[in-house]
Amino acid sequence: PIPESLYPPGGLSGQNFAYTSDMSDNKADDDMTPSEREQWLREHGILIETPEDRRQAVASATGTDGIVQQIQRLSLNSGDADGSETRAEGVQFVYLPHDTSKAISTVVLPLSVMKNMAPGGDFLPTYVKSFFADGRTIDEGLFNESVAKHNLVGGDLEKFAAQAANEKGKTHTPSAKLTSNALTNATSSGSVETFPLVRPASTNQKKGVYIYLDEVGMLKNLPLNSRASKLAGQCGFFPEPKFYGDVFVGRVEANNFALRNVDLKREEILDSTSAWLVRAPGENLEWQQSFNDMKGATQESANDGTDGVAVNVEGDGQFAYSWLQSEDEVELTVALLTKEEELDGKKATKSLIKVSFRPQKILVKYDDNVKVEVELYSKIDVDGCTWTLDKNNLILTGEKADPGNWPRLQLGA
Repeated sequence: PIPESLYPPGGLSGQNFAYTSDMSDNKADDDMTPSEREQWLREHGILIETPEDRRQAVASATGTDGIVQQIQRLSLNSGDADGSETRAEGVQFVYLPHDTSKAISTVVLPLSVMKNMAPGGDFLPTYVKSFFADGRTIDEGLFNESVAKHNLVGGDLEKFAAQAANEKGKTHTPSAKLTSNALTNATSSGSVETFPLVRPASTNQKKGVYIYLDEVGMLKNLPLNSRASKLAGQCGFFPEPKFYGDVFVGRVEANNFALRNVDLKREEILDSTSAWLVRAPGENLEWQQSFNDMKGATQESANDGTDGVAVNVEGDGQFAYSWLQSEDEVELTVALLTKEEELDGKKATKSLIKVSFRPQKILVKYDDNVKVEVELYSKIDVDGCTWTLDKNNLILTGEKADPGNWPRLQLGA
């Protein structure tokens, strides 16, 4: 490892290096590009160890290639999609590239690698981590947009901020600002997120199937993986979740509270009649219902305003508004006129409407009278909110900052 006193300013974005100190004659930390930082290290006589060097060291120590070498070999042997010609002894899992012209392939978690890890558990996140150390930097525009929405897709903002601070040998405080360069450094050696396609259950012999993806793939502006989204849809997830870049799919068995990796072959992904795929939607629904029951709420009561069934809210002895929701939006319908006014032939006037969207509040006034004032259960993206006038009804649409169904509309209800 490079001594901390010799780190260059700003770290090596896209490489697994940190930074430091005595650099008054250089650019500011955030102004140095990855190549400039690497050049600075070389000019100062520092021997650089790249992620590729570390992968080769692991391969030498374990006597087997890492996941990156397996994928590279697949590219050279395109006809060997199941990896049978070069497969080492170990647990099989599946490589699912975003590029639909590339084959879905079986790869292997070698036994020799598992023997060098702590006993028990799911070893795939550790094994595939190096694959996501691709040297790509975080897209500045996507990063700023995600932070502004408090919705850092693919990871937790505070976790990354703490990790970035640790890379610099500093103590993280919740108010510390995370920059795109710091996030690049914090995830440069790879960052893995798991997505459960189906969890272990008695109906599947306690064997769950998971997607392993780049935790910051969206922020790297990686291409959408339509095949991974389709696979999740087959498992009952709707709307289909979005995955970015290449992913892996593996199976884990939970036995007596211990986890272990077990085989999953490409044929089980490609065949829509595979037993695990056929069972998955029902098992996921059962899991969701059990989870809601555990929280003391049924699926129905946990999802008011869903399935096109509006919830009516009374106010001042009469109908005030109704609301609906989807995973991404919440919609309010507000009656601007009373029944008596409508019977008298009055019509709503657009110029008298005043709407205020705030991160967690919606306020509607008509002719300077408050019609609706709602403290929302969770935050909305103010820039994604709109309203329209439909005859005498005002239709307000708010884009949720964090996708997902709300148990109710109002914060204090």
